[in-house]
Amino acid sequence: MAKRQSKIDTPDTIENTGGGFLRDNVRTLGIIGILLLVVVGGLFYYNYSRGKNNGDALVALARIRPYYDRGEFMVAISGDSSKTVNGEKIRGLRVVVDEFKSSPAGKIAALFLGNSYLGLGQAAKAAEPFEIAAGADDPLVTSAAHAGLAAVAESAGKFDDAAQQYAKAASEDRLELNTPQYLIGAARNYERAGKQDEAKENYRKVATQYPQSPANAQARLALARYKVEL
Repeated sequence: MAKRQSKIDTPDTIENTGGGFLRDNVRTLGIIGILLLVVVGGLFYYNYSRGKNNGDALVALARIRPYYDRGEFMVAISGDSSKTVNGEKIRGLRVVVDEFKSSPAGKIAALFLGNSYLGLGQAAKAAEPFEIAAGADDPLVTSAAHAGLAAVAESAGKFDDAAQQYAKAASEDRLELNTPQYLIGAARNYERAGKQDEAKENYRKVATQYPQSPANAQARLALARYKVEL
């Protein structure tokens, strides 16, 4: 997926002490896009038989997806009325989610919609689509959705909620693509919520269980600050 450099607006306390997750949130969550190329393809063949509704959602998602990949978030959200495919206008993620949110493909569209709002610095608007995506059956989608909800909570200064959402994202990240980063996010927010024991526990997991992760050094530095020996 193409990298997007859009900056996410967050409170100064988060920008200055956030360890970088929110600043890079769309990029971090963007890993989902790479794997969803496989997931969406699989859903198309596996779930189309479950109903035309999901098939229509997949078609609409495939048409708007290139705008999302290019970081054209406004168009990705609202659609491109200047172009048509088979006589139909290209619908935006907002419409796709509103019409198909009960389908598997609609929940994937909701994840993209939430990421698009984050990319535009509109974190509050991202909460609803992430909630929809969190109801997906696929843990790959739900993990990213909970990470998105964590980012929304963190941007609002709801640190305890953010920590719990990051922890949930880590627990559902079955492929462990972003587990260390999610655990760091949980630890960081537990610290801000005044829960140092929980913070140290999450830092310790990263330091001991993910030695190859770039997050490992960050976890070890945090534990050193607490004078915790491994």
